[in-house]
Amino acid sequence: MLEKSDSNVVNVGNAPELSNESSMTFRTSATNINENSTKKSPRVTELSHHDGKDDTSAIALAPESVKKVSSLSPTPQNGLKDFALDDEPYTCFTRFQRMVIFAIVIFIGFLGPMAGNIYIPALPLLQQKFNVGSTTINSTVSAFMAVFSVGPLFWGMFADSTGRKFLYITSILLLIIVNILLASVPANIGALYVLRVFQAFGSSSAISLGTGTVTDITPPKHRGKAIGYFMMGPNMGPILAPIISGLILMESDAWRWLFGFTSIMSGIAFIAVVLILPETLRCIVGNGDQRWKKSSNFGTMVDEDVENLGHVEPPAWRLFPDVGIQKPVNTGPRFQFLYPRPSKPSLRIYWNMMKMMPVTISSISTALLFANYYAFSVTLSHFLQTDYNMSNLQVGASYVCPGIAMLIGSQSGGHLSDYMRQRWMKNHENQKFPLEFRLILQIFGILINMLGCIGYGWSIDRHYHLAVILVFSALSAFGLTWCSNTTMTYLSELLTRRTAGAIAVSSLFRNVGATISSAIIIKLCHAMGIGWCFTGLGLCNLISLAGVLYLLKNSGHWQGKINNSM
Repeated sequence: MLEKSDSNVVNVGNAPELSNESSMTFRTSATNINENSTKKSPRVTELSHHDGKDDTSAIALAPESVKKVSSLSPTPQNGLKDFALDDEPYTCFTRFQRMVIFAIVIFIGFLGPMAGNIYIPALPLLQQKFNVGSTTINSTVSAFMAVFSVGPLFWGMFADSTGRKFLYITSILLLIIVNILLASVPANIGALYVLRVFQAFGSSSAISLGTGTVTDITPPKHRGKAIGYFMMGPNMGPILAPIISGLILMESDAWRWLFGFTSIMSGIAFIAVVLILPETLRCIVGNGDQRWKKSSNFGTMVDEDVENLGHVEPPAWRLFPDVGIQKPVNTGPRFQFLYPRPSKPSLRIYWNMMKMMPVTISSISTALLFANYYAFSVTLSHFLQTDYNMSNLQVGASYVCPGIAMLIGSQSGGHLSDYMRQRWMKNHENQKFPLEFRLILQIFGILINMLGCIGYGWSIDRHYHLAVILVFSALSAFGLTWCSNTTMTYLSELLTRRTAGAIAVSSLFRNVGATISSAIIIKLCHAMGIGWCFTGLGLCNLISLAGVLYLLKNSGHWQGKINNSM
């Protein structure tokens, strides 16, 4: 990563833009850097915002202001304490604080999918109450999914620069208001359409904001399992929502309580965010070390002044933390260098992301898996009611099996992904970790999802026992989350400054795939036959497999180049 020229010039590659210069050389005098530090280069790996083992998204450009005040090692001449490069951990939030943050974002992640799926079992009842045809009432689901697909682009565009907490507050408050209106307005189909659109928009922030928050406080070596923990919320939404809906509608037709319940749950999340959740965006709070707030000169202090400030100081618990749009806690050049602010929000950023081969390929691969899963999800309730004569509550309970498989797939895939990364780093010391190495796991996940998809189709077609159907549905769900966890982890490491935006692009692809699949799957089953229809869907996974193999073949080709264009 370090390239030393003849005149004691150290080139540090792949840095975020901190000035208008397109490229810079971070120069240090011979008195500020010695041969040993050049060889080991631990400080430069910390500059890359990693965990001291690799430099997968290293910083390459240093502004002139940093050149003037920074040194890569303390020297007798200047006595600078290089705390930020040598001593600062990736995050200063305590273990308990991180657990609380995770609990809040997991719960918020549950709200969006729950809001979308709690509504589906009530469609026949709503058709009767609103006095419309089945096509009209079903199209409200399509409208929800369409907005749920593009909504993350808006939230992700601002989440990486404005901050996480302000957008959490805004989106959840919108969700509360809309659900109250849905629970109280007269039964008018036009009002239902409009309010469902706003409901989808408010709930669509959860994935991109949640993943961004997770990456803020989790170093890359633990990120796979961290994202797996976070995804417990979104994964449980589609599973628990039909059961909750069945319980609410079991004894009465109180469909308004579906939205009332969602409003209450959103209110709980709103209170937790406002009262407890701190801002975590790294370009605003850094790693959370409170010493950044105490002195704007922190990072260029002499040893004595740094010692007076004390050791690493985690954020203190307080009520109503960081409410409103926050400014960076420190405006010094070292803070800006270590925690650079991305460029201003723009739709052009998403266009640039979509032109990046690894982003597009990994997103399309995951989208095909989501299309398969939603094809199963929609048809399972339909065929269990028509062919197996099951009640709404029984159908809802049937989703528990694939739901558990989704949780297992996400957790096991995340833990194994991190384990493989650590093994690679142990066996390849002082080498750059190839981010695409994580994608090896997707080969197995894609094949498992394919087996589940094809097996599910033929078990329904041949009217096999319910247990057989649930086994294949579990395989499909397991393969989906096994792969989607890896994709999200990969994108979070590939685009370190645009994590929320990258996840928003991935969400766009997969939600579009889910929308199209759920809209046409019943017609395809009638036209092709259930078995052959799902066989075709399963074979579409070969496209995903080809995409993963292409990324693995070109591993490292894009690494370090992408952040410079963001």
